Amino acid sequence: MEKEIKSQKTALRVLIILGLVVTSCLVLLNPATVSPVETKQINYLAIIGLLFYLISLTLLFIFNSWGKIFFTLYVLEGLIARWYGPEYAEPSDSLFLLFTYIEGMIEGAILALIFLAPISKLFKSVKGHL
Repeated sequence: MEKEIKSQKTALRVLIILGLVVTSCLVLLNPATVSPVETKQINYLAIIGLLFYLISLTLLFIFNSWGKIFFTLYVLEGLIARWYGPEYAEPSDSLFLLFTYIEGMIEGAILALIFLAPISKLFKSVKGHL
């Protein structure tokens, strides 16, 4: 049992690092940054979202229970934003689209590990929350 939990801890940490790499690729390949922008506005919501994501991954990496809650909220916020956000067309052979799908798979695997696997017992319970 201990060996299984150790391998799951390693798998979670590898997935977190892969998630950071894929997110970095998404930031670099974002088609919105390719077109020249006339205004010098900073997208504060995107910065706050990225910071929230980084904090949740850091807390998950050290097995803090708040990381479990923050990451779940981040994924739910992403689903809601995708559903109600503006539609955009992306070519099917786009690298950005590929990394978007890979990021979704990594987030799903992280959620499965932190809620369904025996590793979920390592996250100390926060009373009244997940």
